[in-house]
Amino acid sequence: MEIILWIVFAVLMGSMLVVAASVVIVATRENRIYSAEEKTWKRLARTGVPAEAVVESLKRSENELSRGGSQGQTVYAVELALRIVDAGTPPAERPAIVRTLIDESLVPQFAVPGKPVHLLRDPHDASVLAIDRSRTPLEIPRASA
Repeated sequence: MEIILWIVFAVLMGSMLVVAASVVIVATRENRIYSAEEKTWKRLARTGVPAEAVVESLKRSENELSRGGSQGQTVYAVELALRIVDAGTPPAERPAIVRTLIDESLVPQFAVPGKPVHLLRDPHDASVLAIDRSRTPLEIPRASA
């Protein structure tokens, strides 16, 4: 009887380890997806072409990913559906999806359809976009002492 209990315990513990490993893998993958936009912005801050867009909708990440931000606050992983406005001749609009991390306090502002968003786009590939944090902040900075 004791051996059966140990076998059941081993199976349960093995299952728990598999579930825990799965959670870590999914969270790491999802964090990488939503953190990539900030890396793109850092690259485009030097070479990017400014672009304008408006928010069409905001969705939180599928797994409700949140983590600590650079200012000690909570940031949420969101998917912004945007409509990019090209002021060329003739004017044109095109849709875009940007996955990023936004300060908990700013999420309601981005949930309003029509909110203007400043972007930077890659000069060689217009599909590579990042939010221009110098003009559309995604985090609220700490007050300096």
